[in-house]
Amino acid sequence: MIWVSSSHHDKQVEAKENLKLSHKVIEISPYELLSSMTGQELIFLEVIDSTSEGFELLRAVKNRFPAAKVVVVYHNLDGNLALNVLRAGGEDVLAANASRQELEECFSRLHTHNIENESEPGFENRELSIRPALKIIDENLSSPLREEELASACHYSPTYFSRLFHSIMGVTLKQYIIKKRLDLACGLLSSDREKISQIANSSGFKDVSYFSRVFKKHMGCSPGEFRMRKHNLNHN
Repeated sequence: MIWVSSSHHDKQVEAKENLKLSHKVIEISPYELLSSMTGQELIFLEVIDSTSEGFELLRAVKNRFPAAKVVVVYHNLDGNLALNVLRAGGEDVLAANASRQELEECFSRLHTHNIENESEPGFENRELSIRPALKIIDENLSSPLREEELASACHYSPTYFSRLFHSIMGVTLKQYIIKKRLDLACGLLSSDREKISQIANSSGFKDVSYFSRVFKKHMGCSPGEFRMRKHNLNHN
């Protein structure tokens, strides 16, 4: 679910805050929107009134992605607003101060995203959308992992995938990969006597100096010190 604002409105938008209470909302600038889409999204397009430049963006979205659903969120209602939404291809309109009930009524009109059913989505359900990327990461930790390839595996653009991954996992893609690689390195340091350079390489760190810096930053000690502590612990 995407929120994009063309209103230059600095104040808190009640409809957006109510939406975030029940859904994962990714905020994208108008300039990023088209390159971030797959064509199946539900988009909330925030405008001031019927004169907004956002209607040009709406037309561009519908021309390129006819299946996408767009709800225009307005701050000022005027006589031309509904007509402009209709002409540009928008599915519905919503006031910027819309309540949760009004949001639910909007979803009912769109036949999608019931609030009550989604108020507490399980991690497993949300994770499904990025599971192909998680599988690739788990199976290829020692290899280069490129965001473009991971996004492609999930059928998303890199920009959208990056925001979605952070939204679901709570960390950036880079942070997630580093943690997974460090977990692997800790296991290797605990269980064998391979050279630290070899362990760095096996864990996906091609530069042993970089590996040592990252390891110490996250673990509080060098790889060698970690191995020594584990060794001493196992023999006490």
